[in-house]
Amino acid sequence: MTEHPTAPSSSPAAPAGGPARPLVLVYDRPATRWTEALPVGNGRLGAMCFGGTTSDRVQVNDDTCWSGSPATVAGRSLIAAGEGPRILDDARAALASGDVRAAERAVQRLQHGHSQAYQPLVDLIVQEVGPGEEVRPAEDSHPAGEAHLAGEVHPGDEVHRADEAATPPGYARSLDLRAAVASHTWSSAGATIVQETWSSAPHQVLVVDRRATDGCLPALRVSLVSPHPTLDVQGTPTGLAATVRMPSEVVPDHEPADEHVHYDPTPGAAVTAAVHVAIHTDGIVGDGGPSATADAVEVVGATYLTLVLGTETDFVDAATAPHGDLDALRAAVARRTSAVVDQIVTDGLPALRAAHVADHAALFGRVELDLGPDPEDTATTPERLARHAGGAPDPALAALQAQYGRYLMIAGSRPGTRPLTLQGIWNESVVPPWSSNYTTNINTEMNYWPTGAGALDECYEPLTSWLGDLAVTGRATARDLYGLPGWAAHHNSDVWGFSLPAGDGDSDPSWTAWPLGGVWLATHLWDRYDWSRDLGFLADAWPLLRGAADFALAWLVEQPDGTLGTSPATSPENRFVAPDGQPAAVGVSTTSDQAMIRELLERCLDGAQVLVGAGAVVPEDSPDPDDADWRTAARAALDRLSGERVLPDGRLAEWSTDLVDVEPEHRHQSHLVGVFPGSRIDPRSEPELAAAALATLDARGPDSTGWSLAWRLALRARLGDIVGARAALDAFLRPTADGARPDELVAPLDDTRPGAGSGVYPNLFCAHPPFQVDGNLGFTAGVVEMILQSHRTTQDLTVVDLLPTLPAGWQDGAARGLGARGAVTVDVTWHDGEVTGLALRGPVGRSVEVSLPMGGGRRTLAVVLDDGTWDGAGELA
Repeated sequence: MTEHPTAPSSSPAAPAGGPARPLVLVYDRPATRWTEALPVGNGRLGAMCFGGTTSDRVQVNDDTCWSGSPATVAGRSLIAAGEGPRILDDARAALASGDVRAAERAVQRLQHGHSQAYQPLVDLIVQEVGPGEEVRPAEDSHPAGEAHLAGEVHPGDEVHRADEAATPPGYARSLDLRAAVASHTWSSAGATIVQETWSSAPHQVLVVDRRATDGCLPALRVSLVSPHPTLDVQGTPTGLAATVRMPSEVVPDHEPADEHVHYDPTPGAAVTAAVHVAIHTDGIVGDGGPSATADAVEVVGATYLTLVLGTETDFVDAATAPHGDLDALRAAVARRTSAVVDQIVTDGLPALRAAHVADHAALFGRVELDLGPDPEDTATTPERLARHAGGAPDPALAALQAQYGRYLMIAGSRPGTRPLTLQGIWNESVVPPWSSNYTTNINTEMNYWPTGAGALDECYEPLTSWLGDLAVTGRATARDLYGLPGWAAHHNSDVWGFSLPAGDGDSDPSWTAWPLGGVWLATHLWDRYDWSRDLGFLADAWPLLRGAADFALAWLVEQPDGTLGTSPATSPENRFVAPDGQPAAVGVSTTSDQAMIRELLERCLDGAQVLVGAGAVVPEDSPDPDDADWRTAARAALDRLSGERVLPDGRLAEWSTDLVDVEPEHRHQSHLVGVFPGSRIDPRSEPELAAAALATLDARGPDSTGWSLAWRLALRARLGDIVGARAALDAFLRPTADGARPDELVAPLDDTRPGAGSGVYPNLFCAHPPFQVDGNLGFTAGVVEMILQSHRTTQDLTVVDLLPTLPAGWQDGAARGLGARGAVTVDVTWHDGEVTGLALRGPVGRSVEVSLPMGGGRRTLAVVLDDGTWDGAGELA
C-alpha cells in the first residue's frame, strides 16, 4: 500500500509582519465547467469543488492513480535487442552526408510506444432528494469498458449540471488561498447553508462539511460515481465504500487507436484504489443505517453533514507491481476515515479545520506580495479578469495569480507524494490531454521553477525523489538503446519512470528524438541545493547529477570543425525547412542541446567542488566527486562546446546552420534556455547575446500558449525588458474563451495559430489550452523574477538584484519572504520605484551583494549577515 506523506514536523514559521490581506478567488454562481471549479489538495489527494446547491460534484484524484505498472516502462520496441547503437550510428552518418530524411527514418525506429496516463478516481455527489424520490446513484452513460476521453461529459458532470440551471438567492462561492478552503453559501427554505471543503495533509483525508443555520438541511443523497467502468461501490454502516481498478494501458489522446483504454484484471497489471466516505451528522442516515447493498446513502433531518473521504491504493513505488490486496486497502482507508470522525466527535470539527489551516499556512504564509491595492468594489474573479483585459488597472490581480501558483504547488506537491503532472494532481479524464504525464522538454521543469524563490523547498522533494526512479530506467535506456554510460530520459515520462523515446515508429521526431530530458531535469538537483544550501541533499543527489552528466559527455561527438556537438539533435517540437522544401526536425548540435549540456556540466563541476571542499560523504557506490580524470574530461568538453551565435537578422540562432523556421512564432523557445532558467546569457556579461535573445522573443510575437507566455514573462524579466514583460503578463491574464468545454480547445502540435484560446480560465487555471499547471507555476516564477533576481550568485556570495524589471503600475509595493540563492531570504518595500526598506536573513556570515534602485539610479550594497540577519534601515535612510 502507499505510504502516505505526513506534515513536516518542524515547518518554519511564517515571517513576522503586519496583517495579511485576503487572497480569495470569488464567484457568484456555481461552476458548470471543470475550469470553473476550485482546486484543493494535500499533495496526494486532490479535488475540484463545483459549489453546487441542489446537486454538487466534488471530483477526486489520488496522485498514485495512474494507468500501467512497472512493466509498461519497457514500451514496445520496434528493433531487436542490441540494435540501437547501430541505428544511432546510421542516423549520425545520414546527417553527416546531409540526408535528413534518412536520419529521421532512423530515429523513428528507436521509438518505443508511450508513457502512461494520470487518472481520475471518483466523484463525490451530494444531491437534494425530493419527497418520495428513491435513493439512487447517477448512472454512467458510457458502456462498460468505453473510455471517457478529454472533452466528453463525465458521469459526475451529468449529475451536477442537471440541477444547476438557476443560481439560488444569497449565493457566493470562493477559494481562500491562505486557508486552503473552498466554500460556498446560499439560502434555501429560510435557512442559510454553508459548505466548506478542504484536503488535509495532517489527516490525509478530504473533508466536505455542509451546515444550515436557522433550520435543517434538505434531505440529501450521497453517492460515488466514476468514469471507470471498474467502480464497485457499496453502502456501509458508516457511509460508502468503493474500489476502482485503473486501466492497464491508456493510449495518448493525440494517437489514433481503435481503443484508447485497456483494463486488464491480471494481478499486478494496474493500480487498484479503495475509497471510503465516512458520514458524521446529527440527522438520520437511511432508516437508521444504510443497507449492505445500497450504493448511495440518504441523510434526512440534519442541521449538519460532514463527509470524510479517504483513499488507499496498492501503488508501492515505481519498481514494485501493485499487490491487489483489496481487503487490506479497504481496511486501511476505513481505519483512517473512522479515526478522523472519532477525532471530530472528541475535539470538534473546528480543531480539525484549524490543524489543516495551520499546516498549510506554515508553507503559504512564508511569502507576502503587495503590488498595489485590491479593487474597491466586490468584483468577482471573472469580472476582475475581464476588466484587466479591458485595460483597467488591477495590480493586485497579478499578485493574486502569483500567489495562486504557490497555492497550487503546496496543494499538489508535498514530501512523499508524486511530482506535479501536466495538470498537477487535478484531472477528470481517463484519456487526458497529453496523458497528463511528465512532459520533460519544458513542462515538468517549469512546474518547479518557483520553489526556491517562492520559499517552498519542501515542495521540491517529489521531483527530486522521482528523479531517482527515472534514473534507474534511464540507465537501462542509455545502455541498451544507445550503448552509453549514465542515464537518459526523453520527452515523456510517468510515475513508473518511462524513459524511452515515445512514438509508434511514425511519430514526429520533433518531439520524440530528444534524449536530453535527464540532462535538463538534473539541473533541478543543483538548483534545489543552490537555493537551500543543504549539503546533505547535494551529497545524496550526487549520483543522479553525475549520471546525467556522464550521459551528456558520452552523447557528444566531434564535429568537422573540431568542436563537440550532438547528433542527432532537435530543438524541442520546433521544425525547420529542409532542402526538399518540407518541414524537418532532426539536425546537428541545436543551440538548446549545447546550452543544456553546458549548464549541467558546469553545475556538476560546481557540485563536485562543494562536496570535496566540505568533505561530504556521498552514497555508497557513487562516483567519487574528487575524480580528477572526470573533472578534466568535463572541462575539456566545455572548452570544445560551441557557444550561442547571432543570426544576420539579430536573433539568437536555434540551429547550428542558418535555417528557415517552419513556424516563426513557435510556442517553444528552447534555444533561450541559457537566459532563463539558465544564467549564461545575462545582459551584464553577454550584452550581444542578450540583445539577440530579446530580438528572438520579439520575432516570436506577442501571443502564444499559456505556459509559453509564462516562460516569455520570465525571459523578458531576466533580460530587463519592462515593457515586454508587462505585455506577456497581461497576455497571460487574458480570460480565455470558455464557451466550450476546455478539452475541446486542444490545439494540435502543428497548430500554427499563436495564442489560440490561451490565457486563464475562470478558476485562474492556465489555458494552453487546455489547462496545464506549468503555466500557473511559470507565471509565479516570472513575477518574482520581475522583483528579485539572484542567478549571479556564487558559492561564497549571494548576488541579489532588486526591482530589475518593475513595470509602471507597480511603483509602490512590498515583498516579504522571497528566496534568493545561497539560502538568503529577502524582505523589501518600495515607493515610486525605489527601495525604501530592506531586510535579509540567511546563514551566519553569509556575504550578500545587493543592487537596488535609489536616487534615480542603482546602488550596490555589500552586506555580511554577521548574526544571520541584516536590516537596511540605516543604509537606506
